[in-house]
Amino acid sequence: MTNARAWKPRDPAEAFFPVETRALYMPATDAANEFKQLKRHFAVVDVERQNPFAVVTDDYELVTNMAAFDMAAEVMKKVFHTTQIGDMECLNITMPKTRSFCHIDLIHKTADFSPWEQDKWTAFLRISNSYNRTRLLRFELGFCRWICLNGIIFGSKSIEFSYAHTRRGMDRVDRFVENIGDIRKLETALTEKLHQLKRYHVPESEMLPILCRAFDIKATKDVLDKQRRVDDLLALRGQVRHLTKSYFSEMGAHGYAALNVLTDYASRPEGVIAPESSMHGLQQKAGNWMDDFISAIKNTEFSFDSYLADYRETAGVIESL
Repeated sequence: MTNARAWKPRDPAEAFFPVETRALYMPATDAANEFKQLKRHFAVVDVERQNPFAVVTDDYELVTNMAAFDMAAEVMKKVFHTTQIGDMECLNITMPKTRSFCHIDLIHKTADFSPWEQDKWTAFLRISNSYNRTRLLRFELGFCRWICLNGIIFGSKSIEFSYAHTRRGMDRVDRFVENIGDIRKLETALTEKLHQLKRYHVPESEMLPILCRAFDIKATKDVLDKQRRVDDLLALRGQVRHLTKSYFSEMGAHGYAALNVLTDYASRPEGVIAPESSMHGLQQKAGNWMDDFISAIKNTEFSFDSYLADYRETAGVIESL
């Protein structure tokens, strides 16, 4: 599972299709073929497919994926203290078939770090943008384990900055860079957390309930009445079994192996209705679990029985399917 994967940079232009706002009209009178333009409302349209994404008001500022990418490239220069655009590459693009939203991950090619020998991580900047108003334009810093390309959003509460597609918010990019601060300090903080995880024993048998807690997955016995839900849980169970066996066999039974199971599942989730929509939230939850678990194990009275509580019931239901 953790053998090095062949990785090639993606072309961010895959997400750069033409989008524009267009006037909206409604019938002016009962007479046929008479229309009047709505003064304050417009449609956001995929020009190539002639597909409307959303209806917006006149204070909406359309920010295309290309414009968001250009802003993010400037952020990357400031975060990594470089002026060479060639030092940046596109790690990944996540976009549904409708093209209504996308995540674009940018990395600095040489800015990696090693928590320990032969285990390299790198930082990435995620651009989140949408045309159907489901997501704010957002830049977030994450970290990715190179060998398997598993990503997490780390410490997003302190380093994320988002703003809506309005003219009032377009001047705040520099504040996001200030919130990030020194990238090396963030890398050091993550390294320490990874070491804490590696020092703590986690039985392989606890992995499924841990994953249920991390991603807040709940199921009771009445799930058997819902075949679609059963199919999803079976897919999840199969993937978790495979990941657990792989990472725990290679790394050992500890919190770092558990984190890799969580981040691998989050980056390539099965048993979810819309993987493209789920990945970002799951990667955030994986990062949150890391902080939550490290805090929990500092208590001398910590036990998996109390920590996992009701999630053992969910894991039992999933195992019994």
